[in-house]
Amino acid sequence: MADLVERRLGLTFGPGDRDRLGQALSHRLPAHRDGFRYLDELETDCEAGNSVARDELAALASELTVGETYFLRQPDQFEVLAGTVLPDRMSRPDRPPVPARLLSAGCSGGEEAYSLAITLAEAGYKDAQITAIDVNPTALAKARTGRYTEWSMRAVPPPVQRRWFQAVGKHYEVDPDLRAYLDFRPANLVDPDPGLWRPTFDAIFCRNVMMYFSPPTMSEVVRRLASALMPGGYLFLGSAETLRGVSEEFDLRETNGTFYYQLAESPNGQGLSPVEAIAGPRPGRSRPAEPDRESFDQVLDLMRAERFGAALGAIEVVDVPTSPPATPWETEVVLVRAILLSHAGDLTAATRDAHRLLGRGLVSADAHAVLANCREADADTRGAVLHWRAAADADPRFALAHLHLGRLSRATGDRSGAGRAYDRAIDLLPSETDRRMLLFGGGFDRQALLSLCRTMSRHDRSLHGGEPG
Repeated sequence: MADLVERRLGLTFGPGDRDRLGQALSHRLPAHRDGFRYLDELETDCEAGNSVARDELAALASELTVGETYFLRQPDQFEVLAGTVLPDRMSRPDRPPVPARLLSAGCSGGEEAYSLAITLAEAGYKDAQITAIDVNPTALAKARTGRYTEWSMRAVPPPVQRRWFQAVGKHYEVDPDLRAYLDFRPANLVDPDPGLWRPTFDAIFCRNVMMYFSPPTMSEVVRRLASALMPGGYLFLGSAETLRGVSEEFDLRETNGTFYYQLAESPNGQGLSPVEAIAGPRPGRSRPAEPDRESFDQVLDLMRAERFGAALGAIEVVDVPTSPPATPWETEVVLVRAILLSHAGDLTAATRDAHRLLGRGLVSADAHAVLANCREADADTRGAVLHWRAAADADPRFALAHLHLGRLSRATGDRSGAGRAYDRAIDLLPSETDRRMLLFGGGFDRQALLSLCRTMSRHDRSLHGGEPG
């Protein structure tokens, strides 16, 4: 089923995502007595153009791609669009004299597309046109209504809200003037569509979509996006997404710490952006090139400053392997990226990276630590405990694994288990490596964590008849 969904929709489901796939199937299968017949319908009947099968595929897409988002998410990208990208686009002498044209690819419920419309309207691009596409018909129907809950509005500044939204009961409706910018259409990024994939757009926003695709599908989708951009056009991805190792058709750009891409105009590398110039030639796998080493050190410095979003952008210029890591250097880069992805809330991508590290010596303990963080972020306390235990088993001297086991045991009411875990962490923390303190210490130094463990251990022992806390 996972293979079929990847072929038909381009969506990938790794071992950590199978529950989500199973839930979607449980919603669709009751209408079909034979599950194998259901697979046949999607596989062969869709190929033959059967409308019933295509409707079922669209319904399955609705189950699999419903996503929660909100207006003006990652506002720095909208600022770059208004302040840098559009002025560059509209001043180009080789650009046809037409209004600004943007594509919101994978627009989901429309929040991103309307955010683009707000940005264009407030920047004075009154005649701009935004095409918004998605494979999910339910999401498109919601987008066309232009009606949203307070949850979608949580990042909208009050003055912007007053200008472009109207409260209707418990909902907010988009101003009709914004709707004039938009054309919502059903479209699948993995399908050829000569009418859509031709040089039309000044900029494309395709955020938090690529992570669902396999590497070959991702390359094909990026090729289509490139074909839809006018010369020198721009591409914005989600903060956790990268074209590194996926496409050579774009140059990486950076403005005030915001990373994005521009369709390359010089195949020989002339005119590279400062970021590309820093990255230099791509290094071999066995030893990091000095620019990569320097860039990676910058990533670690940003992590020490708890600037995780900037660190995730900075790791963009490091050569991250697309295949399973083969050297200690590649392993460390993948691990750090996984940690940053988990901080960014991209649990699917973080989990995928962590699974690539399992079974690789002591780093398996670190991979289980990443998976534990992902499980806890997904409100799966039991899964988090299992992965922290696996981390402690893989490396019995992993002090922070015992600390987190103590924390989670305490949260679930197991004060005795929590006390034992904190005591073990107290024994091990003095010799915990600086590297792990940085990666898994949560921003606290060694002494602060020792003090925490001692306090918790005393308190838990006192509750079980031991020494007073």
